[in-house]
Amino acid sequence: MKVLMRGVHLQLTDSLRDYATRHLVDPIAKFIDDEASEVDISLVDINGSKGGVDQECRVTVRMAGFSSIHVTETAETMFQAIDSVRDRLENTIKRTVEKRREISNDGLPQDVRF
Repeated sequence: MKVLMRGVHLQLTDSLRDYATRHLVDPIAKFIDDEASEVDISLVDINGSKGGVDQECRVTVRMAGFSSIHVTETAETMFQAIDSVRDRLENTIKRTVEKRREISNDGLPQDVRF
């Protein structure tokens, strides 16, 4: 799995990169099992130094044979935004993969299903 991570209007520090890897990339990696998949993460500070609820995490997941999955969350801190995106992304990927399994099992005898 290829992971692209960038900071927009903010400095992408090592601690922020490590947090995103441990709390976002690692949990969804168990659902994405091929090397051709790509996870594109953009960490954005919308208002810059003005403050407010302006920390945004945007994630696009591209998996072979599936449509792209895009999730965006905004929060007070970047860490909260990353956690929110992870929760939504895990649910979305699970649903997408389950739908594919249900479709591939249609028409097979009950004892042959995966």
